[in-house]
Amino acid sequence: MVIRVLPPAVAAGIAAGEVIERPASVVKELVENSLDAGASTVGVEVLQGGLQSIRVTDDGSGIAPDELRLAFERHATSKLRSLDDLAAVTSLGFRGEALASIAAAAHVRLLTRTAGAEAAAFVEIEGSAVIAEGTSSGAPGTSVTVEALFSTIPARLKFIRSASAETARIRGVLDHMAMACPHVRFSLRSEARMLLQTSGNGALRDVMAAVYGAEVADSLIEVTGSARGVYPVHGMVSPAERSRPNRTGMSLFVNGRWVSNRTLSVAVEQAYAGLLMEGRYPIAAMFVDVPPAEVDPNVHPNKREVRLVRDADAFSSVQRAVREALLADSPVAEARGLLAPPPAPAQAPTPAPTLALGGLAPALSAGLAPLPEPSASPSGGEDALAAPAAAGQGAPGSPRAPLRILGQISNMFVVAEGADGMYLIDQHAAHEAVLYYRLLRQWEERRPEVQSMLEPLPVELTPEQVEAVAGAQPTLERYGVRIEPFGGSTWLVRSVPLMARSVSAAKLVAEILDAHSGGAGSDTHLAVAASIACHSAVRAGQTLDRQEMEALGHALTTEDIPQHCPHGRPTMLRVTTSSLEREFGRS
Repeated sequence: MVIRVLPPAVAAGIAAGEVIERPASVVKELVENSLDAGASTVGVEVLQGGLQSIRVTDDGSGIAPDELRLAFERHATSKLRSLDDLAAVTSLGFRGEALASIAAAAHVRLLTRTAGAEAAAFVEIEGSAVIAEGTSSGAPGTSVTVEALFSTIPARLKFIRSASAETARIRGVLDHMAMACPHVRFSLRSEARMLLQTSGNGALRDVMAAVYGAEVADSLIEVTGSARGVYPVHGMVSPAERSRPNRTGMSLFVNGRWVSNRTLSVAVEQAYAGLLMEGRYPIAAMFVDVPPAEVDPNVHPNKREVRLVRDADAFSSVQRAVREALLADSPVAEARGLLAPPPAPAQAPTPAPTLALGGLAPALSAGLAPLPEPSASPSGGEDALAAPAAAGQGAPGSPRAPLRILGQISNMFVVAEGADGMYLIDQHAAHEAVLYYRLLRQWEERRPEVQSMLEPLPVELTPEQVEAVAGAQPTLERYGVRIEPFGGSTWLVRSVPLMARSVSAAKLVAEILDAHSGGAGSDTHLAVAASIACHSAVRAGQTLDRQEMEALGHALTTEDIPQHCPHGRPTMLRVTTSSLEREFGRS
């Protein structure tokens, strides 16, 4: 075999295949160029999913006539001068590959006019060869028309889906570009039908309304950042009751660039821990501002994937900000079939009477004792979850006044009366939620409530669990679980969390190590807290006396916790008085 330099046309075709995967890739590259040119209006028109034609028109700065040919040369760019510039890229494009790759895969006509120019200039290129150029009439800005996409690379057509599917992908690109730049007016037409139109008024909520509809946009919760976050964060997220079965509604942006980043994606998902059922995902548009020198967008030819130098700090900044926004907007679920708009609280919260907890069952006595006064929590990126706010500051829609306990149903549900109706409490889910958020508060304050063993308890660990011990030790000790080697696969349990003193320590330690070995770094302690809380909570089928039920109701109404257990099940349902009156024909 003889080594040869590839002919320019072949090399261009290979490069085009890397950068231009489908019509949506063309739209993304051209729109990014428009935004880099300072456009305030960007219009996109497509035919047959972009395979027949794509036209992107903007009112940006335009291209000087004597630079038109140069703009289609590979690695020709106005956005980069040296490797030092690459270390702190602030523009969306920077490689100088987009126009060259598009021209290698289609017929391209570019018409442009700079401010103050008497006429517009154009150039037509096909297969990387200039076939026409000159002057023409045209408004200031740039218009690029791409026709017969992949006609020069027919192999790529095998991977293209239907016209409607490709149009949907293009719509997805424009949706995200509009979220990233709410100050820019975007429009998308397909077969003369308007698919997207934004106002460019700078309001993210208005863009979300154009993308997801007014009803969804109105329900979104604004995220304004966290005082303890390292990086500035802002955006919008959906309430827990509005979710999707996949991640398509989660949009992430770093320095205004729409990105794909596993760390940030997990941060948003973990912020919903205990609020969403498994397999459900939120709608979110989250923006993180990171110093350009700490971001590497040069990971993949499509520039979607980015690497972050301090990904743990980015994780905690996003996770804290989203979590705090959700904690401030965590309503009690309404009982299906008897729904009514929740009435506004009639008065400020009234403190519940202090309960004597000495006679409670062990699990409730340990888990529902009054919380200590909050102290200043430590800073640092490793604390991935913000602790609940101080007791008594209930979230909107949560029971604001004490609940009057009425009784228990099937040893599973507690029935109570509140100021605005009847509450049905799932005793296991509710107790689990109380314990879970108390554990997270102890984690934040580094003050675990510990129960030392009178005699060390030997436990046998699997090889995988032994392997996980070293990495899990800081998490274990921070929750009050202390273990030490005894020889071989046997370890001794010296202490457990106070709330878990009545559960099987061996089973608890095993599950914690299993969670840690399958965890994802900074968010693993959430799974550990969920495991401890689940084991320590009262069970469905367990009879509770009135004092125990009142202790549970007191905790739910005075501690600021989401009304869902760590596994996403609601802790209580509300049936409003007006709903009952309506059902009984009294209104």
